[in-house]
Amino acid sequence: MKLQRIVILLVVLALVIGLEMVLMTKCAKDPAAASEPSASPEPTDEPAAAATDPPIQPPAVIPTAPGYTSPPAPAAPNNTPNNNSNASNPTNPPAPTNPPAPTQAPTQPPPAGVTTGSGSFSSDTGTGLNMAISWTATDMGNGITRLTINGSVNSWSLQVMSQPISISFSGYSKSLMGSSIDVGSNSGMTTSSLFSTSMDVATGTSGTMNVVWSYNGTYGTGEDEVSLPTITASDYVYTN
Repeated sequence: MKLQRIVILLVVLALVIGLEMVLMTKCAKDPAAASEPSASPEPTDEPAAAATDPPIQPPAVIPTAPGYTSPPAPAAPNNTPNNNSNASNPTNPPAPTNPPAPTQAPTQPPPAGVTTGSGSFSSDTGTGLNMAISWTATDMGNGITRLTINGSVNSWSLQVMSQPISISFSGYSKSLMGSSIDVGSNSGMTTSSLFSTSMDVATGTSGTMNVVWSYNGTYGTGEDEVSLPTITASDYVYTN
């Protein structure tokens, strides 16, 4: 009987030890379960004070004298490059202006009676007979220039009756009869007067002067004889 109690006691002790070991193993796996729950703070009736921003202080007022105006705030620097800057593109000085050319004084007409031009020319018939012309231009005033025209004949032996002569010059014309000419065979080369006349034209007139002598004959002998219906002399004439 006593032995049974001892065995039962040992069994109970073994069960208790086993149960403790199981509890210890469970606490090692779950420390939150092993620790005792902490007591939560009791709620209070007063609400917690809400955090607030510090109050905004108004800007300080700077005392100024009457009539004082605060200077404007400085403008922000302009970093944009200025293409028109004098430093980058200096303005070229204006080109010098050439002085105007001096105006020539108007040409004054020559006094009346002054010779303004002269000249001479002759025909070329290819024979020993030719007509020579000389002319002189004289300012007569009032816009009129007088052309004095003289004609002569250069020849060897020559006999010719008076024949018509026509003169044309830049729209002006004149007709007259030439002189008769009688040059002997022994006279050699001779100059004979053919005509002398004048023609009034506008001052400043220029152009070709044509003098035509209606000779209506021949010149030369034998195989050298040449027919000459007319003999013409012409040249460009300036009257001033």
